[in-house]
Amino acid sequence: MAEKKVILPMVRKEKKTISNNPATGCGGCGSKSCKGGGMGIYPGSEKEVVYRNIFLYTIMGLIIFITAYLIVHLLNRFIG
Repeated sequence: MAEKKVILPMVRKEKKTISNNPATGCGGCGSKSCKGGGMGIYPGSEKEVVYRNIFLYTIMGLIIFITAYLIVHLLNRFIG
């Protein structure tokens, strides 16, 4: 019985190493190079940029909310 066993080779995953290569351009999570930042607001952004982004997102939210309300209102009028 031991002679019929098939031994399968193991899959070995290689560990990823952290690169200290400056060519990657990563200066850490606080840098702009990672393209991070919530709603397009990065650390060190100008005040006007922050206000513009917040204003644009607020306007887009209002447009989405009003459009959804109008669609529901029209559907209720035609269906009900």
